Amino acid sequence: MIKASLRNFLAHKGRMALSTLAVLLGVAFVSGTLVFSDTINAAFTSLSASTAADVTIKPKQAFIPEVEDRALSGETPTLPADVVAKVAAVPGVRAAHGQISLQNLTVVDKDNKPVGPTTGAPTLGQNWYDNPQVHLTQGHAPTQAGELVIDQASAQHKGIRLGDPLHVLTPVGSTPATVVGIAALSTGQRPTSLAGVTMVYVDTDTAQRQLLGKPGAFTTVTVDVAPGTSHTTAQRRIHDALGDTYSIATQEEQAQSAAQQISSFLGVVTYALLGFAGLAVLVGIFLILNTFSMLVAQRTRELGLLRALGAGRGQVTRSVLTEALLLGVTGSTLGLAAGIGLAATLKTLIGDFGVDLSATHLVINPLTLAAAYGVGVLVTLIAAYLPARRAARISPMAALREAAAPPVTPLGRRTALGGALLLAGLGALAAAATHHDTLVTAAALLGTGIAASLIALVVLGPALSRLVVHGLGAPYPRLFGAVGRISRLNAVRNPRRTGATAAALMISLSLVGAVAVLAASLTTSISRDVDRTLGADYVLTGNGQQPIGHEIADKVRTLPGIQAVTRQRYALAHVGGFQVVVAGVDAATVDQAVKPQYVTGTTADVAAGRLMVDQTTATADHLTIGSPVELRFQNGNIATLPVGAISKPPAGAGKDGGTFEVSLDTLTTYAPEAQDFTLYVNSAPGADKKQLQTALDTAMAGYPQVTVQSQADYKNQITGQVDTVLYLVYALLALAILIAVLGVINTLALSVIERTREIGLLRAVGTSRRQIARMIQLESVLIALHGALLGLGLGLAWGIAGQKVLTLYGITTLSIPWTTILAVLAGSALAGLAAAVLPAMKASHTKVLTAIATA
Repeated sequence: MIKASLRNFLAHKGRMALSTLAVLLGVAFVSGTLVFSDTINAAFTSLSASTAADVTIKPKQAFIPEVEDRALSGETPTLPADVVAKVAAVPGVRAAHGQISLQNLTVVDKDNKPVGPTTGAPTLGQNWYDNPQVHLTQGHAPTQAGELVIDQASAQHKGIRLGDPLHVLTPVGSTPATVVGIAALSTGQRPTSLAGVTMVYVDTDTAQRQLLGKPGAFTTVTVDVAPGTSHTTAQRRIHDALGDTYSIATQEEQAQSAAQQISSFLGVVTYALLGFAGLAVLVGIFLILNTFSMLVAQRTRELGLLRALGAGRGQVTRSVLTEALLLGVTGSTLGLAAGIGLAATLKTLIGDFGVDLSATHLVINPLTLAAAYGVGVLVTLIAAYLPARRAARISPMAALREAAAPPVTPLGRRTALGGALLLAGLGALAAAATHHDTLVTAAALLGTGIAASLIALVVLGPALSRLVVHGLGAPYPRLFGAVGRISRLNAVRNPRRTGATAAALMISLSLVGAVAVLAASLTTSISRDVDRTLGADYVLTGNGQQPIGHEIADKVRTLPGIQAVTRQRYALAHVGGFQVVVAGVDAATVDQAVKPQYVTGTTADVAAGRLMVDQTTATADHLTIGSPVELRFQNGNIATLPVGAISKPPAGAGKDGGTFEVSLDTLTTYAPEAQDFTLYVNSAPGADKKQLQTALDTAMAGYPQVTVQSQADYKNQITGQVDTVLYLVYALLALAILIAVLGVINTLALSVIERTREIGLLRAVGTSRRQIARMIQLESVLIALHGALLGLGLGLAWGIAGQKVLTLYGITTLSIPWTTILAVLAGSALAGLAAAVLPAMKASHTKVLTAIATA
């Protein structure tokens, strides 16, 4: 039986090619994602570990762990310079260095173009000190204001040489500098890759005054431990000298912390990508299931002969599963190789986004190998199990039959089960759409409805294929005559096969439909929200969540035609154990700038030192007017403010990222380090807006970190972010759609082989090759449209229910993108035509006599 399985696999390898391709694509997605994420993880973990000092002392923050982003507030925790002397005096410390390290800066060349990456990796500014991990390759160290050293990789990439003028822009101000040195990082004799990070170094005094804005302060103190003293011993002694005021970490602890931060960030991305990979694998199951079902049906006589020769049912089952195992191993091996190639390609492409991984080798962990073969082999065996069981039930008498007609089994029980599931699913979706009390309950109902309705349509697939395909093909006889009638009958000849083929496309397109509805609803809600609330004529923001600095507001105020400039700053705080962003605005002009939408309270209440929260947050946290809210700021200050106003939730805002807003005066009291992040500019009555736009652009020409946008530009930017995410989701769903189309090709190709004799007879009675090809094409279009209609219908139901649930998050307007829906339907029809090309060619070139002689 093993020999028979091997021979059958080799004999039918052509028929299994598309199933192998489906496994290959799914495994490639999984393995490529894992290899790529492991490579990025290794690159940044290695960078963090190799640049970490023996012991590092940082300000101990009240609540903000390292993993949380401090850039949004513009605040930089510091420690006083006398800490350096205290640490240097500790026994076992060879040297202590005060370090200043910042990333909220922009470095531009003489043409005002950024030197560092504009996306991806950051630009870091540090003070120069005697660091054994950094050495000069050209020039000398910076010793005074106006001198700067840049890393070697950035200098080579941007063509920067000694003597070139640069400009360093920070929230504190701008600093001109001349390149006096070029440096490289290394650990021992081995150079260290910066993974696309741009490093600039200035002297300590300049770093404190011009970068940090705090003379006599440092962001960290790095320690070189004396020979014979362990890192943990030095850590303990430093703690005894400084007490609990500061955070003290060894090199090993820093490396572990960095690895956890990177893994935490990459974990979200990796799991999201693996989710799409899982979808592609799920769609592939239907393709493999159809392949083995059709192969078993075509080999009924052969399997009957095996049973007649004494093969047991278990042996026949194992024979089919052995073929599936061979397919899984082959597809997994090829998919693993393709995944490694995909990761290598992504590693190269990511360099265009500012993350240079050229010095990092691809990381292939044992888990990746296990996942690749585990997914490929298990999925194939699971998909082949039902056909294998069906093969075991073939009677030895089947060997005496001339041909094997597919068994016609009743669908009554299956239809009843599917109908019950569909009613339950639609009921859960309706309940989710009308249940607005709590998000958790609504989300649970939504998830239940999605799962139940999807399973229901998969179960109902055979029954629905008779109804839907019969209806879609109704015009065929009138439009295409006998060929149309035959193609329509062929499409419903085996409803289980048609249902399984369409189900693969249905699953993919249901997500396309749901995402399209949600994205359109979000875009429309945001657009209306901006139109309703944005009163400013222009908005100035920092690139990449960078603060823009106080001097920008002062500069804008001097321009003619300006009526008001409203500043907005941010600070991080904790409320009830959760991190929130507290916004501070100019209360005197905020009503002109952003038109706050109050449910209760006014701007005057905010100006009086009270807190404004959005309605979603107020409901979730049981807050009313006068409720005290304790805000624990990053710098350790604690403010207990009464709620003075409650606003409508902005589109897309959630419970954890709700609105907490105070006046600028109140924020300055508790978080004086906060920087301007957004400026809202209102033009004076009668001012020429085109001239004002030109004046703003001219004034900001020397500040490339600042973006000037009109109302229309601002709205387009926000909605454009939604479109970017939407296109990314579509791109990730494309693999599942591709596998579904392969399923249509596979079904048609095997169906042509199964109907070889029938096609020969049609040719014998006068049917032309063109008519045979058209028959296959029309059948393919019916199957594709069937899957598309079910998928888009299901996706619309999911999207509508999802939008109703997300009204709690400010997505208040339902928008159905009919253009997208119709485009997907048209695309499905074209995909059906494309899928039929090869099967139609094979069918039309069938030799008549050979086909008629086929058993």
